[in-house]
Amino acid sequence: MEIKTARKAGLPAITFAVVTLNEEKRIRKCLSAIYLQDYPKNKMEVIIMDGGSTDKTLVIAKEFKATVYFNKEKLAEPGMALAYKKARGDYMVFMAADNIIFDNSWTRKMVQPFLDDPVNIVASYCRVVHPPSDNIWNKYINEDAEPFSAFVFEDTSHPEKFRKAYSVTKETDDYVVYNFTLGNFPLIALAQCFVLKTRLKRKRESKFDDILPLIEVIKNKREMAYVKNTGIYHLSVKDFSNLCQKLKRRVYNSISTGSYAARDEYVSFKRKVRRYLFLLYSLSVLFPFIDGVKMSLKKREPYALIHPIVSLIIAYYIFLNFMKIKVWRK
Repeated sequence: MEIKTARKAGLPAITFAVVTLNEEKRIRKCLSAIYLQDYPKNKMEVIIMDGGSTDKTLVIAKEFKATVYFNKEKLAEPGMALAYKKARGDYMVFMAADNIIFDNSWTRKMVQPFLDDPVNIVASYCRVVHPPSDNIWNKYINEDAEPFSAFVFEDTSHPEKFRKAYSVTKETDDYVVYNFTLGNFPLIALAQCFVLKTRLKRKRESKFDDILPLIEVIKNKREMAYVKNTGIYHLSVKDFSNLCQKLKRRVYNSISTGSYAARDEYVSFKRKVRRYLFLLYSLSVLFPFIDGVKMSLKKREPYALIHPIVSLIIAYYIFLNFMKIKVWRK
């Protein structure tokens, strides 16, 4: 897809940026959903940030005529940072290959807040919806943030809980704008189809951190719209083994790249304390079990009962990787 003049018909040009590394099993569904969007094709651009795939990922990407760039860092966060520099659209959609846009009107709905307020609103985000055939592990991990982040961020860990933590600046039938504060910034997954206005200045230290760009938006007193009437499928976890692999990799990358340290100046004392309390919380087993029961009753779904198991797994990986990277290597 080639991008042309953006503003003549009133709709902005959109760049979909997908980070990949050996994603032949998922990339076709991801790209097909993008190309099925009810949006002017001359205002859509699809770019692939590939970390050196050795399977058929790039063959499939070329079938869709997507533009491919090499992501030498391999990790998703620096791939997204590079994509942001390459994007030619007015707005960029940050995507992982396990994101499926199931609503053909998704793009139109996501850009509507920008059309309503092109000066103040510079970003939009949506909710994650479970596919009908989802497994319990994927349902659990998509219901909120993973246990560590949910424990640290509390009511600011998921869009469906934001009303408890923030006042509302603006609300329509389709979206809501919350009054986010710098000292209590929210946890919003950049790679789950977050839409951000391009050409905004991005700090170099945010290369390995997908939260710092959101913090910069808040710091500059700009707004983000939560689009309520659409969403995506996040096909992240296939089974228990796959869940463990992903958690292990995520914890290792966070500690080894120092992504948490990059945003520490904006982290409240309470959140810093809760980072350490999480280990005691998870090892107690009792408190995660109680929280799992509460979530299960609230959602009327049994998958929340695995909360103490996942909490223990994350605590184990945090301790193991901290000792391996910060202690034994020294």
